[in-house]
Amino acid sequence: PNNAMPTAPVVAGGLVLVGDRAGVLRAIGTDGKLKWKSYVGGAIYFPPVISNNRAYVGSADGRVYAFEAVTGRHLWSFRVAPGQRRISMFGKLISTWPVAGGVVVEKGTVYAAAGIAHYDGTHVVAIDAVTGKLKWRNDSSGSLSEKVDSGISMQGNLTIVDGELRFLAGGIYETARYDLKTLKCLNTPKNQITSQFRTAFYPYYPEYGNYVSLAHTLADGRELVFDASYEGNRFTSLALLSPLPAGVPKAGKDAARWASRRGWSEKRKAIWQDKESRRFASFVVSPELLLATGDMGEENKKPFLTAIHVKDGVIAWSENLPAQPIKGGASIDHKGRIFVTLEDGQALCYAKP
Repeated sequence: PNNAMPTAPVVAGGLVLVGDRAGVLRAIGTDGKLKWKSYVGGAIYFPPVISNNRAYVGSADGRVYAFEAVTGRHLWSFRVAPGQRRISMFGKLISTWPVAGGVVVEKGTVYAAAGIAHYDGTHVVAIDAVTGKLKWRNDSSGSLSEKVDSGISMQGNLTIVDGELRFLAGGIYETARYDLKTLKCLNTPKNQITSQFRTAFYPYYPEYGNYVSLAHTLADGRELVFDASYEGNRFTSLALLSPLPAGVPKAGKDAARWASRRGWSEKRKAIWQDKESRRFASFVVSPELLLATGDMGEENKKPFLTAIHVKDGVIAWSENLPAQPIKGGASIDHKGRIFVTLEDGQALCYAKP
């Protein structure tokens, strides 16, 4: 336990790695004992990435750090931010350009993005994962339109989708898109002046956006769905939906067009639906069981860890948690051990007796 809000746990090689908002990266053995801890210069908002025996984290001080995963030995750091300037964010000093959305690693390259608001600049880099040397850089996507002051803001965690680096972009552009090999921004410039999309990055707000949505299609076409608003104040019930009718496109523009015209929700039946109004903070999906953390939505919330039978929605087992779970903060290893991090700083491990 510690006083700083932790990240979700990352499990590999018998170690559980957890960062926190005090700027500490810890490696905990599966026996619950601390193996090592290392420090960075700012808050860690998203979990570390482990690749090729190295652990990488992005920090609110504007840097990416690399450590030896087994020992915690510092290997290198790279400043993504264009300068050393710091500002106050809810009582803590962070860089004007924090690496707040974490990092991703692909084929020996670490990708990171730094910034808050587009008008202060958005800085996207590709770094050699071994040497820490810069490979490519894009400093221009904070200003995409020549006619109006609009561009990409750093508003979400980094992902790689269809060969592109992506993250939530806020305001005018919902999703930022970059070519993995050049870091060229793939978003089409827009000249509008009104904001369409969310612009509040939830890690900066302790009480904001602490729930996740789910849309997972099973092998037979059934779909597990749960929708939480970005603000975390509106929810649907967790449900298992029947497969789409034959002949209905499952992806792309044709699917969206069919859905808008015919109302796919009216064509699909809920095989089962959660009757307890549970709100969910994380999911781990398997063919037979859905592992989830969350709370009951009441005044005292009653946080839980539970396993739900996919076929019928029946609870296989449930455990009360001593504090609210971290968003996305449940992991499972190859031995079936479950690791959960909580907002009060605790990391817990659950296993069969």
